Amino acid sequence: MTTTAEEAPEAGVSEGPSSARRSGGVMAAVAAAMTLAIVLGYAFVAVSFTIPSSPTRPAVSAAFAPYFQQRWNVFAPNIMKVNRSLQIQVQWRENGELQRSEWVDVTDAEFSAARGIPTPSRISKNSFNAAQTYLTRYQALSADQRDRVRDTFIRRVNDGAFAPMDPSALLEELDDLGGSRAALVSYLRYDYMLVRFSSAFGSAYVDHDVERVRWRIEHDRPNDFLHRFDTERQTEPSYTTFGWRQPAVAPSDEVQAIYDEVIERYTGR
Repeated sequence: MTTTAEEAPEAGVSEGPSSARRSGGVMAAVAAAMTLAIVLGYAFVAVSFTIPSSPTRPAVSAAFAPYFQQRWNVFAPNIMKVNRSLQIQVQWRENGELQRSEWVDVTDAEFSAARGIPTPSRISKNSFNAAQTYLTRYQALSADQRDRVRDTFIRRVNDGAFAPMDPSALLEELDDLGGSRAALVSYLRYDYMLVRFSSAFGSAYVDHDVERVRWRIEHDRPNDFLHRFDTERQTEPSYTTFGWRQPAVAPSDEVQAIYDEVIERYTGR
């Protein structure tokens, strides 16, 4: 049978909508199936993680944990679990008598001055960073060296007075105790820096020229997450205390004036 020209458009019009409806129905069915599969898969994974003991949990955890589990070390590779602060103590002469200060928490004073400031200066972490660096270099020493550096670095001279140990003699004494000489030199350089810092800060704090300084690092471990609201501490603070050091030179007037301003800003005196 021959199709006429008039019949051709009529046939085309009747088949177009039917084909589109069939195509749309298939796509809707595929989308619904995919959505259902995703929902069922999510529910299965969620139940596997939630149920305390499940034979499927190890397999599911191994497969999905790298993508969905909270891994804070991605954002903080070296998570700090202990708060550390630098505290100093100084000695000075008053009417010929040797006086000693209480322990002064330098880190707390710096942090207190920066509280409530959205963008504090990095100098507010000065002693915090110093404590971290100093402790890292201290831990790089041998066990015998660590025992020695926690003692004093002061010697008695002929007239009965005291003076700082000769740097070369101190280096050789510590080097004989074993360990890395490079690590030892790195530690002693930072120790010398802390002597000068503690001397300037301490002189401004007690308003006297200090004769000796020493410091300790406080290790304060907060309660764990489950006990974060408890008033009772799980652990008490611990301390790494170092012996007395005697500054070889006093801070210059210019440096001391800067630290006088710092103490005035921190304490309001």
